[in-house]
Amino acid sequence: MDLQPSSFRIILFISSFLYIIPKNNAFQINQSYDAKTEFYVAMVIPLTFLSLNLLGTFYIFYRTYLRWKYECKVISLSHRFPFYIAITDFLYSSTELINYSYPASNKSKFLNKEAITWPSPVCEIIGFYVVIFVCLNVFLVGAISITTWLRVVQEYYYELGKYDYKIWLPIIFLSLIFPLSAINSYGAQKYSCGTKVGQNAMAALFFIIVILTLLTIIFCYIHILRTIHNIKEDNSSTASSHSNLIHLNNIERKTLKKVLTYILVFILQYVPILIYNVFKFLKIQNLVINTIASSVICFGGMGNVIQYICNEGLSYRSSSVIISLDYKSDADEQQSNDDSTITNV
Repeated sequence: MDLQPSSFRIILFISSFLYIIPKNNAFQINQSYDAKTEFYVAMVIPLTFLSLNLLGTFYIFYRTYLRWKYECKVISLSHRFPFYIAITDFLYSSTELINYSYPASNKSKFLNKEAITWPSPVCEIIGFYVVIFVCLNVFLVGAISITTWLRVVQEYYYELGKYDYKIWLPIIFLSLIFPLSAINSYGAQKYSCGTKVGQNAMAALFFIIVILTLLTIIFCYIHILRTIHNIKEDNSSTASSHSNLIHLNNIERKTLKKVLTYILVFILQYVPILIYNVFKFLKIQNLVINTIASSVICFGGMGNVIQYICNEGLSYRSSSVIISLDYKSDADEQQSNDDSTITNV
């Protein structure tokens, strides 16, 4: 399956679609909510999801600490990735909770149709960091898929450096370049701080970044599944034991389940935000879309927790009692120090 031509066609189609949309027909959707209901919807839903996401990151931090403490302060790459995702979720949720704390305490101003967001320049600073942490999350997910693809499909193992700086430095650099390229785009929205209304270039650029990251994830994980399937076919054509074939079948099923979960979580996170950006491009204001867009990124953090519990259990277990799901030979597994474990990435 060659994804490059199809990926280009998808991007071209989406770009053409956005280009031909008549902006002069943009409008503000009439809503039947009274001011009090609108305030509660705009505040309670994001604050609830952000709080749950923050609690989920604490859970991942705690479980990672236990593994670090009881396993000679060594954590495999397969366990570091959920921890890294939790870091980006923590940064985003903390910033957004600060973002919404001020508007949530100004109900009377909202009912009087006054501005309820943080005053300048605090609002611009908060909006800037919100964009940075969202980009950090997107690029990290893409980096994880590429790293997994290199290790599993290309069998390319390389040192990531102390604290995995070879992963962190590129995504931090990219996450800073994008927001800094539009430093004057941040300010007050209706309910919170972020990118100001009318910043179409910012919305279009983020749209392309998310689409490219999604295509990267799909490309990498399709190749991972194909590699596992080919290895299973090779083993089935040789004199492999029945238990080995069952083991490979289990690997394929579990990997497929995890791959689909990763893709689904990413879609749940960022497709509503893409819709929100299209609405901003058209200058359409809608309470439901605005509320969902500020909440759905938390699906990634909550999905990370669910994945972690499914893979590791509710309570800590030593890695010595966790069955290895690496498809490689025992010699290769010893050489790679279990970092190539597919279903735990």
